[in-house]
Amino acid sequence: MASFDDSKKPVAFDKSMVNNVKKNQSVVSLDAEQTQAIRNLDGPMLILASAGTGKTRTLMAKVAALLDNSVPTNEIMLVTFTNKASNEMKFRLIAMGYDIHGMWIGTFHNICNRILRENYSKISGLNSRYTIIMPDDCRKLIKLIIKGMEPEDTELKPDDAFEIISFARNAMQYDPAHKFLDNIEYSITDVIEQKFPKHQKYIKLIQKIHRKYHIMKLGNNVIDFDDMLVYALYIISTDEAVRQKYERQFEYILVDEYQDTNNVQAALIRRLRKNNTNITAVGDEAQAIYEWRAATPGHIIGFPYAFEETKIVNLTTNYRSTPQIINAAIASINHNIIRVEEKQMNATLDDGELPTVSLHRNIYDELEYIANQIYTHIQNGTTPNKIAVLARTLQMSRVGIHHVLGRQLLSYGIQYVVFGGKDLFDTKHIRDFIAFLELIYNPMNMIAWERFLGILPGIGPKSARTTILHLQNEPEKSITEIKLKGAKAKASIELLNNVLTEARTRAQQPDVSMMDFLEPFLELYTLSSLAKDDDFIVRVNELEETIQELNDMPIDEFLHEVQLKGKSKANKANVPDDHVIISTIHQAKGLEWDVVHIAGCNENILPHYRSIMEENVVAEPVEHENKDESEIMISNNPIEEERRLFYVAITRAKKVLKLTMSESTPQGDPLFPSRFLLEIYDVDPGAFKLDSDDF
Repeated sequence: MASFDDSKKPVAFDKSMVNNVKKNQSVVSLDAEQTQAIRNLDGPMLILASAGTGKTRTLMAKVAALLDNSVPTNEIMLVTFTNKASNEMKFRLIAMGYDIHGMWIGTFHNICNRILRENYSKISGLNSRYTIIMPDDCRKLIKLIIKGMEPEDTELKPDDAFEIISFARNAMQYDPAHKFLDNIEYSITDVIEQKFPKHQKYIKLIQKIHRKYHIMKLGNNVIDFDDMLVYALYIISTDEAVRQKYERQFEYILVDEYQDTNNVQAALIRRLRKNNTNITAVGDEAQAIYEWRAATPGHIIGFPYAFEETKIVNLTTNYRSTPQIINAAIASINHNIIRVEEKQMNATLDDGELPTVSLHRNIYDELEYIANQIYTHIQNGTTPNKIAVLARTLQMSRVGIHHVLGRQLLSYGIQYVVFGGKDLFDTKHIRDFIAFLELIYNPMNMIAWERFLGILPGIGPKSARTTILHLQNEPEKSITEIKLKGAKAKASIELLNNVLTEARTRAQQPDVSMMDFLEPFLELYTLSSLAKDDDFIVRVNELEETIQELNDMPIDEFLHEVQLKGKSKANKANVPDDHVIISTIHQAKGLEWDVVHIAGCNENILPHYRSIMEENVVAEPVEHENKDESEIMISNNPIEEERRLFYVAITRAKKVLKLTMSESTPQGDPLFPSRFLLEIYDVDPGAFKLDSDDF
């Protein structure tokens, strides 16, 4: 095990800590609090990093300290929650002069998929060439399952069934004493009773749907995103030799954004640290905003209970925001009772202007005010991409604010981008291309066949079903032997067969380029009616840009990379200088801007009306008697989650913070100020400047 040499007492990375630092590499200074994180390399540590306190810098410092103490790279696992975060950490370590070859750095899904790749034989029915299906294809499978059930069962909406099944799998308390599917069925029962009570009459039905869904995926040799997590946990929990292998392999595990862990992810970490407690968790319970994804702040709050003798390091020095913005954030978040301790932060920036609050007649006036303010900021010298407009949701009072505000910004000659829309790889055009690649790499994937057949001229649902049955029953025969009615259908199948035959041949050639598969895809795709869409060329260009990024990858690696990539229409890291950002608060997490407008600071908007309806949830800590399962499980109060979301929004601002609200909906219904604004005012009446005569 590595140990920290106290004689060095490092407070900055210099030549004594970093070897072979590349040219132009800036010295990464650590403050006294951050330095505590690398003074203890062994044992459990919880780093509570408030917003803007240098969380990533501190985490990188700890990894660097391990490497400087001769810990081999292949003994370190660094787990993140986004591909952006993992890529940033890789870049930082390389820029600091470290060779990170062999280190496992990736999201929970990346890490779990890697474990599954190495142990796929532990999952009965799965073979090494399995591929990953996206959420829209998962919903299609569940829809097909429901369609095949009794008429009275078809009342259940497929989207509701998918949401419940996914939530239940991520919230599962896995017990190796029970069968894998039984664990999930127990979780479905618990989740419906606690979170989806309106669906209690469907408990048995949803359990049945899940079993069919599970079998259907294995039959197609595919997994979904949740499978990566639950299969990895199943393997680690039921095969002690495999568990010990990874525990021995990884002497040190570090987990970023620990407040975002769900039950499956937290259980996986606990099992990998059963006999080795070299675990560092970094996070901030005040930024736990993903309850709707089954994450719970209970895991970070309960970390010291799960790992005895945990050393807690508090990072409280904020390097991002002015004291006025920090004061507003603290005055709000300290109303939460679900926390490790009372929030404290100290600002390093000089005093700035007070945050402003303004009241407007309705959402249209509110957005017009924001557009005018943004125009003024730009005229006064602020670069547009340093300005953001944040909202709880992009739909407020039945108004799509990104559309309305977007038009108003354009009227001022201001361009904008939107964070919070559909992912690029969830769009139909891109999913169709991925389905084409699936046909090359994994011909057993009948979901891909169904999707792609549906875009070909002359192939309707009946012809598609006939083709799929042929593939399932006689996979060794060519699809051209299928007897289909209609000249168009026969011609489409003939062309598809020829294109796939040639593409599969190309896929086996050395040094094949991913761009080789775009041309044959387009040969088929341009025949479909979709090619007539106005944005068809735009989508093809987006696809081509992404393929070029991954151009040297083999097709199988490309499929997994593209399905895990989560690339959005707008690249958050590279917004053009002349574009303002419009974003949901969830999508803004981890980002920062000089100027931030928070729109819709009204009751029923922020906090959201659903949270207000569920407000009477009691938070009670419960500690498991079983040490391996030790944790604090906390019922997540929905209002506290909304307050954390408000805190995240406030702490995105560096210099200027403007909060706006409306007095009525466009339909004339009255609106009231958000309780979060009133809470801040109660703590400090001087926290805001009122930019309105209507208060």
